[in-house]
Formats: sequence, C-alpha cells, structure tokens
Amino acid sequence: MNANSTATAIGLTSPFEKLSFFPNSSNLILAHLHEIIFSFVFYQLSFSIFAPFLNRVVFRKHYTTIRDPLLKIDFDVHTVSMIQAVVSNTVLLPTLTTPMHYNVVTYTDSYSSMVSSLSAGYFIWDLTMCMRYFKLYGIEFTGHAIGSVYVMLLSLRPFCQPWIGRFLIYEASTPFVNINWFIMQCNAKSKNSIPLWFNVVNGLLLMTVFFIVRICWGTIASALLFKQMWKVRDELPKLSAVTMMSLNIFMNFLNVLWFKKMIKIAKKLAKPAPISKLD
Repeated sequence: MNANSTATAIGLTSPFEKLSFFPNSSNLILAHLHEIIFSFVFYQLSFSIFAPFLNRVVFRKHYTTIRDPLLKIDFDVHTVSMIQAVVSNTVLLPTLTTPMHYNVVTYTDSYSSMVSSLSAGYFIWDLTMCMRYFKLYGIEFTGHAIGSVYVMLLSLRPFCQPWIGRFLIYEASTPFVNINWFIMQCNAKSKNSIPLWFNVVNGLLLMTVFFIVRICWGTIASALLFKQMWKVRDELPKLSAVTMMSLNIFMNFLNVLWFKKMIKIAKKLAKPAPISKLD
C-alpha cells in the first residue's frame, strides 16, 4: 500500500506542512521538526505567561496568595496540562478515521505525523518540568513523560501511526483530573469554596471517563495493536516493537495504579465526618 496515496485519499494533511525546515526530507522527525519546536515553545509560553494570567483571573486569591513556590508552579503546570488536553483532543479527531488495519510499519500521513510532533513537543516540555522539579513529580510522572516522548518520536519512524489518535484519546480524562486537582486546592485554602455537587459530578465523570478510555479502551487497544504487529512480525523493527509493547504494559499498569488511588480517595471522601458528642 502506498502511504502517500492513502493519505491523500483520506484527506489527512498537516496544515503546517509548507513551514517545514526540511520539506524534502524523508526523515519524518526532520520534516516535522518545526511542529515539535513550535509545540515546545507554545507550552513554555503557556507556562510562563498564559497559565499565571488565567490562574489569577479564574482562581483569584486561591492562586495569588500562594506562598509555596512549588505549589504555584504545580498550579501553572496543571493549567498547561488543561490547555494541552483541549488541543490534543481536538487535533486527534481526524486521525480516528484512519483504518486500524493499515500496516503499522509502513503507513504514514502528514496529518498523523503532525499530531505526533505536536504531542512530542508537549511531552518534551513535560519531561523538562518533571526533571527540573523531580521532588514535586517523582518517578511516576517522569517515567510517564519519558515513555510518551519515546512513543511520539517512534511514531515518526514511522511506526504505529494508524494508532496515534487512538492512544492519545487517553487525554479525554485529563480535564477532569485537572479540575479535581483545582477543586482540592481551592477547598484546602477555603473550606467548601467549591460547591459539593460540582465536586461530586466532576469526580463521577473523572472516574467514568478514566475507566472507559484508559482502563477499558487502553487494554483493548493494546491487545488489538499487538495483534496488528503480529500480522506483520516479519517486517517489524524488533527493538521498537519490544519497546512499544513494554511501554504499553507500563502505561496500562500506571493507569490501573492511578485508578486505584482515585477509588481510595473517593471512599475516603464518601465516609461521613465523625459526629462530636457533647458531655
């Protein structure tokens, strides 16, 4: 199957294609390097300028009175994560029309490469933040960032490009994760500043969406991808295939671990407060 003719047939073309620094390069990382750089710069500007501004406007004293510099950084990082989730969930939609049976070794199109590049730029930025503030984010988030950077760059080999959007759809749960974090921070600073009903609704949506897209779909998608890889096992780059499968298992393990933490927190919040007795 000719990748270029297939890409034209389903209309997946990067709108930034003409801005490439290396338009004639057969190396997809070089051909889409401008999108990786643009994405990294965009999220750095979001962290330095847009996030602090939005947080001052939206959260007001809950943000402006923060004295712990690490907490303020965490606030800004969560806001950038929110921006990225909106961008990612929007740009990935056209890639979901790419048939899953396309060859995971040979298929590529410029739009899917763009989605990978924009995501790579974000995860490179995310990795720099995890490394810079390792005390804040620890091994779990750093490992997640490393794995995400590797997968996005690996897809520009190309490898598994028909599956890019189908794995990035995990980000559908991210807005609810961030909203839950913001609620906890606001309520910690000023008790019951966020209505209980809003907290409950977001918590239910968070657990439902997380379970559907990361646990259920994540497991199914990994199994289907492994099946596709097995069909073309003679063409597979062995190291890339083993690494991709290992990272899928690792990511699914992390998702289960995080979901268990959500259940634990939900149970804790559901317990009625102890009633004090007056003698």
